[in-house]
Order: sequence, then structure tokens, then C-alpha cells
Amino acid sequence: MMTSTLTVVGREVFIDDYNEEIDNDYRLDPDEILQDMVELMEESPKSYQHLHFDSEQTNDGMNKLFSFTSYEREDGLRLSYLGVSDE
Repeated sequence: MMTSTLTVVGREVFIDDYNEEIDNDYRLDPDEILQDMVELMEESPKSYQHLHFDSEQTNDGMNKLFSFTSYEREDGLRLSYLGVSDE
């Protein structure tokens, strides 16, 4: 279940990176991906999670790793997108 006070820091950057890096044939709804990350983070706050894509799923043929972290604030859980890197 999604936290009502959830903030996704870097949401637009994640969506831009995701659309740029992942082949159209393998793309999912980025907001659904973020929702999945939120659910993982709610189970384990103050953690890091990674989303891996194999080379055949990317536009440049390189494996990709999208990284996230979460932390608690007075106003609730925050999911933060850290960026994408080649693996």
C-alpha cells in the first residue's frame, strides 16, 4: 500500500532517463515502476534498491542499473532517485 505522504524526489529525472535508456519494446509504465519501488522501500526504509536492465533491453546495448534510496522525514517516507549507470 502506498504511503499517503510519499514524495518521490527526482521523479521527472527518472522518467526522462528511463525513456532515454530503455528500448520501447521493454518499457513499462514508469509510474508503476516507482510504485513498486515505493512498496519495496516501505518494507525496508533507509535502504537502497536497484532496477537492473540487461543489454538487450537498452537502447545502447549496455546493461543499466537505476538506483534509488529512501529515508524517513517528519512528513513521511521519501523515495529518492539517485541516477542510472552502465554496468
